[in-house]
Amino acid sequence: MQSVVLMNRSGCLLPLLIILNLFFGRMFFSFRDWFLVGLVLALIFLLNSISATRKIISAGTRRSGAIDVEGEVVDDRKPHQRIS
Repeated sequence: MQSVVLMNRSGCLLPLLIILNLFFGRMFFSFRDWFLVGLVLALIFLLNSISATRKIISAGTRRSGAIDVEGEVVDDRKPHQRIS
C-alpha cells in the first residue's frame, strides 16, 4: 500500500498534520522531536507542492502540432461586402 502522505492526492492532509503538530505536538513530543516532526512535515509538503506545480505546468503547455478545428481562414484581400 502506498503512503497517502507522499502522494499528490494528499490534498489537505499535510497542512492538517502540520497544523495539528503545531498546536498539539508539544503535548506528545519533546521539544526536539516536535520541531523535527514539524520540519519533516513541512519539507514533505514543500516537495509535494513543487511536484504538483510541475505537473500542472507541464500539462498546460501547448503542442506545436495542435489544430484548431473551429478556426477559419480569413482572406483580407477581398473587398468587404455590405449586407443590406
